[in-house]
Amino acid sequence: MTKLLKRATGVGLAAALISLPLLSGCTVMASSEQLAMLEEARKKAESAEADLNACRETRAQLEKELADKKALLAKLRNDRDVVQKAISE
Repeated sequence: MTKLLKRATGVGLAAALISLPLLSGCTVMASSEQLAMLEEARKKAESAEADLNACRETRAQLEKELADKKALLAKLRNDRDVVQKAISE
């Protein structure tokens, strides 16, 4: 029984060693086509990040303008109320 177990272990180990190169692929390095695709994807990602940053800056500017206009509206409404109160007295 021990002899059979050793033989099965040896066959399993040999099968694993033989199948390892088949699972890992033929080349160690990426092909030039894959490198070009990777570079293109990197450039697109950088462009998208730049667009995102520009959108964030625009949003911050628009939010500031909105806050300024809301403050002006509140001031003008207050002024209107003061004038209406003065007229009615």
